[in-house]
Amino acid sequence: MRHLLENERRKMDKTIMNTENVKLCLKNKWNINPFDFWIPLHGNVDENSIYFDNDDFEEFFGYDRINKILKEINVGRIYSFNEANEEKSYSEILIKEYNSPDIFITNENADWVIYQTHENTIAFAGMELIEKIKSNWTNWKEKVNPWE
Repeated sequence: MRHLLENERRKMDKTIMNTENVKLCLKNKWNINPFDFWIPLHGNVDENSIYFDNDDFEEFFGYDRINKILKEINVGRIYSFNEANEEKSYSEILIKEYNSPDIFITNENADWVIYQTHENTIAFAGMELIEKIKSNWTNWKEKVNPWE
C-alpha cells in the first residue's frame, strides 16, 4: 500500500513539474501568462501569431480541420490553462466551440498555442500550426487579425 501511495505522489509531482515547465515555455516563447489575456485582448500580433473572429473561423475553416492539424503536428501531452486558474493535461484533445473562461491550449513545449476568448476570437501561435491553417484555408487573408 505504501509503495502505491509513493508512486501516486511521484506521478503527481511529475505532473506539477511538467505543468510549471509548460507555463514557463509559454512565458518565454510567446510572452503569455496562461491565466491572463493574450492577442487580440492584450499584447501584439507578431509574425508567429494570428487571430480570427470565431464566427469566421467556424464558418470558413472549422474545428474538424484544426483538430486534424493538431493530430498531425502534436508531440507529447496537451495542456490547457484558463482564466479561472484551472490547469489540465490530456493525451489528446478535441478543440470545439468556445464554452468556457478564456482558455489557452498548447503542447508540452509550447511549440504551438490556441487561445479562445470570451470576445469571440480565436488566436494561434507557432509557425507549423499557422502554415497548416493558411494552406488549408484559401481566403484566410480576408479574415485574419480583424481588430488590427
